[in-house]
Amino acid sequence: MKPIKAKKHYLNGLYFEVKGTGEPIIFIHGIGSSHSMFKPQVDFFSLTNQTITVDLKGNGKSESVPTSKYLTVHFESLLEVYNFLEIEKAVVVGVSYGGIVAQNFTIEHSDKVKRLVLIDTYAQLFPRSLPEVRLAIFGALILFASWLPSKLVLPFFSRWKKWDLAHKQLEEVFRNWRAKDVSRQLIEVFGMNLLEKVGNLNIPVLAIVGDAMDTVVQKAKEIEAHIPNCNLRIIKNSADPTNLCQPDEVNNEIFTFITEDREDKLIQQIFKEKDMQGPATEVIQ
Repeated sequence: MKPIKAKKHYLNGLYFEVKGTGEPIIFIHGIGSSHSMFKPQVDFFSLTNQTITVDLKGNGKSESVPTSKYLTVHFESLLEVYNFLEIEKAVVVGVSYGGIVAQNFTIEHSDKVKRLVLIDTYAQLFPRSLPEVRLAIFGALILFASWLPSKLVLPFFSRWKKWDLAHKQLEEVFRNWRAKDVSRQLIEVFGMNLLEKVGNLNIPVLAIVGDAMDTVVQKAKEIEAHIPNCNLRIIKNSADPTNLCQPDEVNNEIFTFITEDREDKLIQQIFKEKDMQGPATEVIQ
């Protein structure tokens, strides 16, 4: 099969890439990261879908903006991408901070989202228990670390070395970290509670989380408990970003989710050719 080339765009200060044709999937990255964190997903899904990977403003190759209301900027940028590509509805996938953006965007523009995939993310960001306080402290340390040289920060993420793709992405993130932009984005969402609003969503939702951090798993279960049409998948031997720690399992889960109401022979053939085994996941009913 001939390799598909990605088309690169720079639209009003927003960098994004488009690859493949078919039902569109928009991927939204984690804090300080970029479109590059979705390479395993783009390589897989661009064979059958139109994949759109953005660099949210203040991140990656996109411009910075002088504001503390980054979510509004992100929404406007995403809508511009929709219009530019003439997309009516898309599957939206968000990881970590990207999942927070994806939830907020879906709440505000539910008519634009066909299905929602939330990976290693949160809907309630104010600590209410000791484990959540520890998680908030970890987030605060990341915020503080954003102002330090990357060589001082990376040793704290040594546990990710067993997941090569994830560790390389973290290295890239901290080498290109834009402290002011990252700080503004994190501060804006601290204390946010979306549980009631996401509970009103009438679209299918898939929550995926790695099993390595118990508190993050509990936050995913919290999302699953509040959204009527939500399935939760816990990926074994994985941590944020799970899509890079266990990319094949995540691809399999997303594929099953977006094709559950149709039979897709082409993607089934791709799985067969890859000789993929069943995903190492725990299914939460």
